[in-house]
Amino acid sequence: MRIKKVSIILLLVVGFSTVILCGCRIGGPTNEAKETIVEEEQEETPVATLEKYNQLEKGMSYEEATDILGFPGNPMSDESSDSNHKTYAWDGEQPKSFLTVTFLKGKLSTKQQVGLQ
Repeated sequence: MRIKKVSIILLLVVGFSTVILCGCRIGGPTNEAKETIVEEEQEETPVATLEKYNQLEKGMSYEEATDILGFPGNPMSDESSDSNHKTYAWDGEQPKSFLTVTFLKGKLSTKQQVGLQ
C-alpha cells in the first residue's frame, strides 16, 4: 500500500514538473507574436519603387540593375535562347504595379514602369 502511494506521488510530481518545465503553453504564438511575424515577412519582401526605377540608367548591366533594385528580376524572355534581348520584370508594392527592363547585348536599353510609388 505504501509503495502505491509513493508511486502515485512520484508520478504526480514528475507530471507537474514536466508541465512546468514545458511552460504549460498550449497552442501557437500569441496574436502579438503573429503580428510581429507578419511585419517581419513584409519587411523582408523587396519591391520595386519609383525611386529605384529612376536610378536605372541606359547602359547598365543586369547586375548593376539588381544591385539598385535589391533583388533579381523575373525573366520575361526565354533564358535559354541566344537572343541579344533579355527582358526582366520586378513587382511593385501595389497590386498590378511593376517595372520592366530590357537589356540589349547585356546593357540596359529600355525601361518601363506601371503604378510604382
